[in-house]
Amino acid sequence: MRYYIKNVIGMAEKAKFEVLYGDTDSLFLKIKRRKDAGAFMENVNKKLPGIMELEFKDVYKRGIFIEAKTGMAAKKKYALLDSDGELIMKGLETRRRDWAKIAKDTQEKVLKAVLKEKSLKKAIGIVHRTVHNLRKGDVGMDELVIYTQITRPLSKYEQIGPHVKAAKKSVERGRPVGEGSTIAYIITKGAGSISDRAEPAEDAQNYDPEYYIYHQVVPSALRVLSGFDVKEDDLVKGKVEKVSSLEHFLKKKSKRKPIKK
Repeated sequence: MRYYIKNVIGMAEKAKFEVLYGDTDSLFLKIKRRKDAGAFMENVNKKLPGIMELEFKDVYKRGIFIEAKTGMAAKKKYALLDSDGELIMKGLETRRRDWAKIAKDTQEKVLKAVLKEKSLKKAIGIVHRTVHNLRKGDVGMDELVIYTQITRPLSKYEQIGPHVKAAKKSVERGRPVGEGSTIAYIITKGAGSISDRAEPAEDAQNYDPEYYIYHQVVPSALRVLSGFDVKEDDLVKGKVEKVSSLEHFLKKKSKRKPIKK
């Protein structure tokens, strides 16, 4: 499979397409006309073995491919705006249960601001408001719940993470938690480690705003915005002195290389 995707990428480059992203079973190209994609696909399928076939999925107006530490696109982590104006997300926090709702909602709003409205300023403003609301105490507890599955007996855990600590507290309070259970917890204020401050959601009386800012909301937003030179301080401060336009960043960014397999 790796061999064939590399060949297809080579064919795309030879045909003068800009390759935005490629992995074991997908390829994204920048095209000017829809019919160009169809002609390219037809040509590729003639050269692939009979059991393989390149299928045309859709034309996307805009997209963000999340960068790995290498500077290349991370495998299967992207968000796309399809021809109907709907967001298609893959591998982001919005699809994971172990991130609080407030982090997932913020990330989705940031994506919409960037991809639909093409506004970095609005995206950053969304995070500013979320940070402000967290610190002010205006966020509902239901938005802060983190869900994590217990994958083994509690006695078998060597590393006592927040979900394990919360599970043990539930057991001590008479609520059974076993292998395969999903524990819902909130990180609360107080002394001790993050794990020590993890309380079962039904018992939590408060929340630690700084935990949710620095470990949930800001990281999920930066997953989208770091590619536009936005830093943590830009999102935590009350304002940013200067925000360049999205078009400025798009012109500045170099041609994205496909993921190496």
